[in-house]
Amino acid sequence: MAANPNTMTFKTVFNAEYQMSHFRDPIYPVLADTRLESSLTKGQTVARSYSSDVMVNDMGADGSYSVQAITDTQETLVINKEKEASIYIKDLDLLQAHLPVKQKYGRKLSNALVNQIDADVLLAVYQGAGTAMDDGTFSGTSGNGHTVTASNVMTVFFTAYEKLRLKNVIHNTRFRAGMNIETPDGMPIAVISPQILTYIQLYLGGKDTQLGDRVSTNGHEGFFGGFNLFMSNALPSSHVLSMATQPTDGDTIVINGVTITFKATLTSTTGAAEVHIASTVDITRANLAEFLNSAGADSEAEATNTGYSSVSTANQRLLKNIVATNSNSADTLTLVSSGWGTIVVSETFTDATDTWTSTKQKVFQLFALSKSCSLVVQKEPSLTDRPSPQARIGQDYIAWCVYGIKVFTDQAPQIVSYAVNSSSFSAAATANN
Repeated sequence: MAANPNTMTFKTVFNAEYQMSHFRDPIYPVLADTRLESSLTKGQTVARSYSSDVMVNDMGADGSYSVQAITDTQETLVINKEKEASIYIKDLDLLQAHLPVKQKYGRKLSNALVNQIDADVLLAVYQGAGTAMDDGTFSGTSGNGHTVTASNVMTVFFTAYEKLRLKNVIHNTRFRAGMNIETPDGMPIAVISPQILTYIQLYLGGKDTQLGDRVSTNGHEGFFGGFNLFMSNALPSSHVLSMATQPTDGDTIVINGVTITFKATLTSTTGAAEVHIASTVDITRANLAEFLNSAGADSEAEATNTGYSSVSTANQRLLKNIVATNSNSADTLTLVSSGWGTIVVSETFTDATDTWTSTKQKVFQLFALSKSCSLVVQKEPSLTDRPSPQARIGQDYIAWCVYGIKVFTDQAPQIVSYAVNSSSFSAAATANN
């Protein structure tokens, strides 16, 4: 077919709306007890105390008795999380833009803060759990993630319920999500990843009606095994990298879509995402840990025995909320992430013994009673604007919030964490348009 011989100019038409943003549903309002906020309109710390246990003794034949010492222990919730998300918009751009720039980005800034609170609450609940389940709970290997199937998912839920009963926690089965505007205390809930929800649906033969009617509560997916189900793409996860041998120049690892290259000599390229191969493998692993804990920001010691180079701004976002811990004795690097759910990892090490341990790729599901974590939001996420201080004609738009989180001693027995093997899971979307 002959090509069109004409060259013409056609009008470009712009839609007056942005594309839809796909935000994650925050689950923290179901898990978080915010009643302490009224006690902290001013100040930085809320203190709560718990009492020591007492013992029953035999009374003496003459009516004598033994007086026991009692001890009150104080715990504190500290307002120590100050978060912000900000952008700059030139006044002329705002004047000439055909799209609602302020409204769109104001919403995205506030939503980013809400997602951060959600990530921090889910991490705190996992870390504060009074009971932990993993592969060892089901006659497997302790410390490994448990492999879930449609055949065993009901056993998992019943076992989690048993763990809560053994802790003597008072739970309320009369309420289900959606019956009240406010989530009632003591309602059994399960915060699960999409993959676990799929196994539940397969167990039920695809009959969603057996989960019960869905309601408008964020993330609510029905009722199963004694628990109200809430789906989240922001659950904590952990991964273990076994690295006992020095990497070869050019070897790579991939974490959450970010490729990190091990280099004998660092390049000067901005955003190269390189970790220096040091004099020993222990120092190299320490370099990698420092790199990850800085979210890939620039090192002051580049091209030295303790150096690394930066990643791009976009990749820094993908490495946020990932904490790395190096162990020289175990020759491992352990990652704990929050707010991401499943993180996909891979590597191209020359030495095949250096690898991500598949059985220790875990996403932590949470079984708990509602309101099992204390949250005080002293400053709710909100947007403010001010003239740019950098001699520019434009405005800085800043969303910020201040909060504190604590799982107190009396709340810990109400939480069961469950480590699921996630080595075959897919990651949730990291962009929301």
